[in-house]
Amino acid sequence: MKTLVIHPKDQTTDFLKEIYKGEDVTLMTDTSIDPSNAIREHDRVIMLGHGSPGGLFRTDSKPTWRSHKGYYIINSSHVSLLKEKTDNVFVWCNADKFVDAYDLKGFYTGMIISEYVEACIFNLAHVTVGEINYSNELLATSIYKAIWSKKDIITEVKNNYVDVNNNDVIDFNKYNLYYK
Repeated sequence: MKTLVIHPKDQTTDFLKEIYKGEDVTLMTDTSIDPSNAIREHDRVIMLGHGSPGGLFRTDSKPTWRSHKGYYIINSSHVSLLKEKTDNVFVWCNADKFVDAYDLKGFYTGMIISEYVEACIFNLAHVTVGEINYSNELLATSIYKAIWSKKDIITEVKNNYVDVNNNDVIDFNKYNLYYK
């Protein structure tokens, strides 16, 4: 299976590199290039980074509250290409809104806390940066194991993304993982 990974360069999402580390993938980090041709040429697309219901953010332009298609590397213009694939991975905040709006298929996330400011917004200001970092690393490792093992992705991720220390970030994020 030919896999395309679209992961815009961004230090705050470097932990997501674990999802494709050591695998034979085509990696696209340059968000100034339209990924349409690359999407056509691959069987599966893994999209990682920051985003919104409108899509996966580019990193060569700064999104604002008035975001539109120009601020996204993946947006509504890519839907017809993504609909041709059923094994996609959408990991960005509120990817569920994008996936559900266009009835796309694959593994996807809702709101995911990956930074302290997000924890504060969702009333988890009591968590530590260490807990957030641990959650990030565990989530990426869990997704890696699930998508490359060719097992039931959602079950595998949820079974591996657990913490015996009652990490509230993991508890929050775990309820925002989906598959269809």
